[in-house]
Amino acid sequence: SVKFGATLKTSRLLLERAKDLEIDVIGVSFHVGSGCTDPETFVQAISDARCVFDMGVELGFCMYLLDIG
Repeated sequence: SVKFGATLKTSRLLLERAKDLEIDVIGVSFHVGSGCTDPETFVQAISDARCVFDMGVELGFCMYLLDIG
């Protein structure tokens, strides 16, 4: 869900903008919702976070923090 977050495409654009502004991005944060009981939701969120980490590394960021809410 992107209710309070960003899509993968938008995440790439945000990382590129952060790079342009010399902002040091160190990780990704997500929250699947307090009522979530489906483990697959967490699997998908972690997979998406991995994609964002990979984008960050491509852009030269040293990303090391994953906040799962």
